[in-house]
Amino acid sequence: MIPPDRSAPGPRHPDRAGPRILPGFPETLSQSAVAQLARLGAEVLTGSPVTSIDPEGVTLGERRVAARTVLWPPEWPPLRSRGPSACRSTATGRVPVAPDLSLPGSPNIFVVGDLAALQQDGRPVPGVAPAAIQEGSHAARNIARILRGKPTLPFRYHDKGSLATIGRASAVADFGRLRLSGPIAWLAWLLVHIFFLIGFRNRLRVLFEWVWAYWTYDRGRG
Repeated sequence: MIPPDRSAPGPRHPDRAGPRILPGFPETLSQSAVAQLARLGAEVLTGSPVTSIDPEGVTLGERRVAARTVLWPPEWPPLRSRGPSACRSTATGRVPVAPDLSLPGSPNIFVVGDLAALQQDGRPVPGVAPAAIQEGSHAARNIARILRGKPTLPFRYHDKGSLATIGRASAVADFGRLRLSGPIAWLAWLLVHIFFLIGFRNRLRVLFEWVWAYWTYDRGRG
């Protein structure tokens, strides 16, 4: 964890600050996440845009927060200066795409994952791993259809649920009508991640390392 360089530019969108964390989850789970973070000793500040970052901390408007370590989630760089003219990023750094995941005006170029901005049923497709996997597979099928001279098909995201881990035995999970929080959601997060690993030996190894890390507080494992 390396503090940002003093000469590094600040956040690309300092005027954007959401009203709550985990906006892709129901509000009740967002509130649960804040409560779980509070129990871990973390203070959550919402609606407070970060205006500058330096090695000694961050500035949120007129408020100064001193910190020896600053973690900032990086975003994709703007795409305005490269690629086709149809490639224009949104305020969040994502690229609007056509329903078939291609660039508008450039049908042979596809964008998937958390770089793609696509609306479905009035809501954006989330930038999470399951959506990226589905988009990648769909884009590959559309490319194969183009090579066979067939029209492309629109993408449809099948939401099988969302999980977010917060800390040790802390998480939230949204499976539609079933919503979980706390240790049971954390256990569901572990099981889902182990399930998607390839091979029994990999699953067994990861499970052993996670159990070891949990009981020994070993941060070098898992």
